[in-house]
Amino acid sequence: METLSLMIHVTAAAVLVGPQVLMFYAVIPSSWLIDDERLKRDLLAVVARRFGALAGLALITLLVTGLYQFYSVTPDFIREDINAYRYGQIFMSKMLLFTILVGLIFAHAFIFSRKIRALSDAVLDGSGDADELHQARMKSFLFSLLLLLASLGTLWLGSALGNHTYSYVAL
Repeated sequence: METLSLMIHVTAAAVLVGPQVLMFYAVIPSSWLIDDERLKRDLLAVVARRFGALAGLALITLLVTGLYQFYSVTPDFIREDINAYRYGQIFMSKMLLFTILVGLIFAHAFIFSRKIRALSDAVLDGSGDADELHQARMKSFLFSLLLLLASLGTLWLGSALGNHTYSYVAL
């Protein structure tokens, strides 16, 4: 069961991080080539909804399998005095970064996306400023870099936890 849980955990991490790289590197920059605002908005809405569903499923899976890994796989001697080992520092850093990541994801979904949608609607009905919409999209794009870095950091800390010759060292 431990190996299966780890396999699912790693797969969920790949499902969370991989599409972020694709969105940042290819999908969003490609959308800049679309001049038709309605087409651009509709296309990005479909991609964002599907990405959001994948990300939500991945986050829940990571949380469940991560808890299982901690309580079932991590040795008792580590859990009983977690701060006496490098594992504790890495684990606490990973959990903090994971919590920050979840907050950033919600901020992006509920602040940036809603603002962009409202600005896009205003541009489409003729009352909005296309430059303001472009600036909002660029801020969202830069914020997504922060999301990607937080995701990668969480992934790297998880890898460090899995290296027991490194993480199980007593402090």
